[in-house]
Amino acid sequence: MFIEDDCSMPFMKKYNKYIYISLLFAQFACQVTKKPIIQTTTQNVGGKPDNDIFALPPSSPSVINNQPVVEIKPEPVAIIVGTNELKTADLKIAFESSMVEDSVSPTIFLEQIINDQRIVADAKKRGYDASQDFKDEIESYRSILAESYLTDSTTIKFLLKETYSWMKEEVKVAHIMFQLSEFADPTDTLAVYQKLLDIRNKALAGEDFAALAHQFSQDKKTNNIGGDLGWFRAMRFLYPLEKAAYTTPVGEISMPVRTKGGYHIVKVIGRRPFSGNVLVQHILKSIPPNASDAEKLNAKTKIDSIYNVISQGGLFEEMCQKYSDDTKYKNFGGYLPVFGIGGREEVAFEEAAFALKEGEVSKPVRTAIGWHIIKLSKKIPLESFEEASIKLKDKIVTDSRGDIVKENSLNKLKKQMQFIEDEAVVKMAFAAADTNILIKKWDYALNDELINKTIFSIGKNQYKTKAFYDYAVERQAIDRIPSGFTPTMLMRSFYKKFVETTVKTYAEENLEEINPAFKLLMNEYATSLLKMELLNDLVYEKSTADTTGQRVFYEKHKDKYLMPERVMATVIASKNAKTVYLVKEVFEKGKPYNLKRMYRSPLYFGKSLSDLTPEHKKNLVYILEIMRKNKGYVVEIGGHADQHEGDNISAERIEKTKAFLVANGLTIDRIIENDYMKTKVADKFDWTKNQRVTFMFYSNFKKDVEKAFNAKDPNSINIEDGYFKRGENKMVDIAKWEVGTQSIVKDGQFADVIIEQVEPARYKTLRECRGQVLSDYQKYLEKQFKEDLVNKYPVKLNDEEIQKVINLKR
Repeated sequence: MFIEDDCSMPFMKKYNKYIYISLLFAQFACQVTKKPIIQTTTQNVGGKPDNDIFALPPSSPSVINNQPVVEIKPEPVAIIVGTNELKTADLKIAFESSMVEDSVSPTIFLEQIINDQRIVADAKKRGYDASQDFKDEIESYRSILAESYLTDSTTIKFLLKETYSWMKEEVKVAHIMFQLSEFADPTDTLAVYQKLLDIRNKALAGEDFAALAHQFSQDKKTNNIGGDLGWFRAMRFLYPLEKAAYTTPVGEISMPVRTKGGYHIVKVIGRRPFSGNVLVQHILKSIPPNASDAEKLNAKTKIDSIYNVISQGGLFEEMCQKYSDDTKYKNFGGYLPVFGIGGREEVAFEEAAFALKEGEVSKPVRTAIGWHIIKLSKKIPLESFEEASIKLKDKIVTDSRGDIVKENSLNKLKKQMQFIEDEAVVKMAFAAADTNILIKKWDYALNDELINKTIFSIGKNQYKTKAFYDYAVERQAIDRIPSGFTPTMLMRSFYKKFVETTVKTYAEENLEEINPAFKLLMNEYATSLLKMELLNDLVYEKSTADTTGQRVFYEKHKDKYLMPERVMATVIASKNAKTVYLVKEVFEKGKPYNLKRMYRSPLYFGKSLSDLTPEHKKNLVYILEIMRKNKGYVVEIGGHADQHEGDNISAERIEKTKAFLVANGLTIDRIIENDYMKTKVADKFDWTKNQRVTFMFYSNFKKDVEKAFNAKDPNSINIEDGYFKRGENKMVDIAKWEVGTQSIVKDGQFADVIIEQVEPARYKTLRECRGQVLSDYQKYLEKQFKEDLVNKYPVKLNDEEIQKVINLKR
């Protein structure tokens, strides 16, 4: 007999597929073959109390069915669950992986394997692996997982460096725009391009650009002001427009550039070094929009009086708290969020702030909302590339630069897979649609000769026009049809998506053949999904639907759901106020937080080499162990090269290092890649020290920041994060229990208390605690289901084989 006890693992019907991704790296899938049952003795493992059947094992093996061509001795079987056999070799794989991943005890490992086998056996017996929903989910997961394998990382790295170089400057530009869909007819596109070219020639010939913008530009926001876009920084506008601004010399006009909105010509009026960001305080005396002259005069009189007091030595913070009309920030010293050029609507406020020196206070400044007195607290220079690239990487793949990444990735795949398009067939296919497609009623004739013609091929696979037509018929019913689209334009948009989808699907399918790690991960996910589907249908969906049962359970155990008065807060405390400020700065930069911790042993390589040696892999195992122990950690892989090496060698070192970490369980989202190339020389005289890969640690957990600060100066900082009741933290106790940040001094300590939420003491309503009630209610249902599985799938253990694998004596 095996061990059983209570354990819950509630999942809702619409579970989050990303949960599974994280689980997969902690387990191997187990696929078992069916053979006649061999009667063996069953015993209680280790003599412990019963253990829950729903606990997912850290590892479950994948079994490949081999078809022997000659008679061989049957592989030994270690465990039989129902009619499913788990061979000794597969149990060994699972156990070795478990020791690396979780280091569980042999007894618990065996319990988990048995529990897992029962659930998988029942799922397969019920036909879950043959359902269409299961197949669809596998395909969906394939697309998500393959994304990291199919994305053009070279383009991302280029855009990172290009964007950072642009961030060093600000440009002032004006533009003239003609609106045009990205799917417009080539003749219309050429016509618009030519119009802008003619306007550009007029400007080059001496006509006033602002007057031309007023006359011709279709940008309604700027045509009345001569197309003026003002001063701006990188990452503010669409990438093609931004590129034109940063690559065109001052005083010159760019050639027409195309964005999704149309065509533009850009005139660069000025260029200057990056102004940085500023942290300012302000005092506001507001003036209502319809204020009388008397009210306006009163506001001016008050702001002048406040300014005079400050000029004569009055405390800015004290005057702010007493007299500022900005109720949101007055109690926090008037501090506003950090901003840069173009970061605020009010140009007057922005100009006044940037004109100040640190610590300097401005004279009253008039804006649309009233009068301000501004104090510059701090000027913040441009971050280093290493610091900036963390945030930039996320932005690059999500803003308009992401379109460049996708396009380059697609083109790269097309080239690799020998994508060949028949332009004549494509043109005829576009022309086949009529106005019925605009009302979602278009269809094609089955006797049309074009449907059997190859519209494009990928490798040896040919894709007929019929496949594209079928896609267009399906999409017309789903997609929103933009205003002004012609049938041909709509067909172009469908064809673009059709090509992207087809190429990506082809690549995903072939990834399994060229990447064994990808194939293994897919098998693991499939097995985990079977288990989740079974538990969802027979336990979790049932408990979710039984609202009456939930309410009865809640009423019976209502005292369990009493919540005392508490606040959700973060407390940063130290004997040194500067340390509190430094920690707050780290948090303000966002996740992952920079721990400024490097792994002590870089990976050193021979000249122009990138393959990992056994010594490299040994060091990487230590990295994996650090990442396993510190769940919030994110590791930066930094690639370096010597001046005498090739340009791509540092990138190759990164890729091979990353591949090893991912293959051994580290998820992609916990890795940052930075190719420093030859920019960070470690030793001018010993070139071998420059040929390296370095590791820098970041974290998503605030407690890790505390550890990093205290490692340099023991007990210098204490960070507490979470919910607090009265009496649990002295700083929280004396703070006002209201949302916001408060600076507190007590018992020789300085602290910032950041309160995010206040919750009074009360019983939670069923609606508020439904998740917790549902979890408890599911435990009850799980017990019933557990007994059913125990009866349906008896367990038989081969003690001799188990002893060989896990050295467990029962």
